[in-house]
Amino acid sequence: MKPGPSFLVTVLLCLAIATPVPADELRNVAIGETVPAFTLRTLAGETLRSEDGRGRVVVLVYVAAEQTSSEKVMQSAAAVAGELRDERLQVIFVTADVTRVAFFRQQRDRLGLHAYPLALDLQRATYGALGLIVLPTTIIIDGDGRLRTVMASRKSDYEHVLRTHVRHALGLIDDAARDELLATKAFERSRPEDRIARHRAAARLLRRNGLRDDAERELLAALEIDPGHVDTELDLAVLDVERGKLDAASGRLRRVEATHPGHRRATLVAGMVAYHRDDLDEAERRLERALLLNPDPIRTHYYLGLVKERRGDAAAAVVHFKEALRRLLEDHS
Repeated sequence: MKPGPSFLVTVLLCLAIATPVPADELRNVAIGETVPAFTLRTLAGETLRSEDGRGRVVVLVYVAAEQTSSEKVMQSAAAVAGELRDERLQVIFVTADVTRVAFFRQQRDRLGLHAYPLALDLQRATYGALGLIVLPTTIIIDGDGRLRTVMASRKSDYEHVLRTHVRHALGLIDDAARDELLATKAFERSRPEDRIARHRAAARLLRRNGLRDDAERELLAALEIDPGHVDTELDLAVLDVERGKLDAASGRLRRVEATHPGHRRATLVAGMVAYHRDDLDEAERRLERALLLNPDPIRTHYYLGLVKERRGDAAAAVVHFKEALRRLLEDHS
């Protein structure tokens, strides 16, 4: 008697449950352990040794030929390295498909990846020493040669997660910022407003860590999703003010006010711009109005304090500074 459909379904479900999902780990090296020494030969004929990477953060991206996910992680890793432009970072693509050299040469030409070496893992020596489980796999090694992070396969938030781990490995963000950024993962199929929210949240964290260029990239990515997103435009305007780019900030304000006249947050930012242009009358007028609209009382009181201080009214300045501090402490209590 042939097995019925219900029996086959049960068997398939059991097989699915029993099939292990690729984990973000290696078989032979645990996080924090020293990565086994390796020597790899590149397509260009150069020799790469693990000891050459001491003092640098090394990202090994293991890939396979003619695999879409491998091609995408290569592009993402190159994009992250290109964004960070940090001499302490080295990205190396590695493959055990040594018979597919012609394919990889064409792929590098097509994708413009010549800035990053492609190494050949002859006889899968390094592959075996590390204990890779799945391809592609991305491995981050710290300056002391220890395994820092493993990213098995490619998930939809790969580039965001890689960027966060690399920033952390380089010391650009602390543990708390890394954890917060990883908690703001964006998925390709999520709603546009959710993706925008993730980019804006990431930008806020990066600004707090002094990484204004990185914050700008996050905000510009959000603006690509929705070029008319007012809050993102104003986030960028505030960032411009902080970097002294007052003309750029004014341009963003004009775009917002053209479609949203009297926007309460735009009123505050306009007051900030006026203050930095030494137009104290306009700054005070805008900030007093913003205080009524209440978009950001902490920042508004702070800037009003600056205006009063510049006018020589120390008593009024102290009142605004104290109010800004009080509200700040309340927000963090």
